[in-house]
Amino acid sequence: RDEYRDREMAAATLTLVKAELQHNLSELERIVPLRQGMLERYIEALDALRNENVFPQNFPDFQSPDITSLAYELAQDSGAVTVVPPEELLVIARAYESLREVSENDDFLDARNAQIRFNDGEQYLSGFIYYVYRAAANEPAAIEDIREALRLLGD
Repeated sequence: RDEYRDREMAAATLTLVKAELQHNLSELERIVPLRQGMLERYIEALDALRNENVFPQNFPDFQSPDITSLAYELAQDSGAVTVVPPEELLVIARAYESLREVSENDDFLDARNAQIRFNDGEQYLSGFIYYVYRAAANEPAAIEDIREALRLLGD
């Protein structure tokens, strides 16, 4: 009976992981096309700063994906991941590692976005642009990792 209950709990937890991955995927798919527009507007602002020596007063609103990892943490803490074959668990863990990288990059971008609005230096703006480029590379890679994990989870 305990074994049956453990299997049921593990299955329910993995269902939550699947739903969380689907949510994260839709968030990344929403943000990817917005990044290019943001990047173009920030590059225009940097060009204006360099050409006119005037720090821009208007910046685009910073858009950020809502990334979650609570279900995966629950799966780890509850031991639900032990029912997943190791090769599949590796794919799921890779998806969450990609999401962690996206979140870390986005946290930095959010902080830097606030910084450039209050500091009129070219270094702040050019550094921000570098990390937007980095996000533009990390996010599509995370999308592929999540899709692979969802395939394994039966999506």
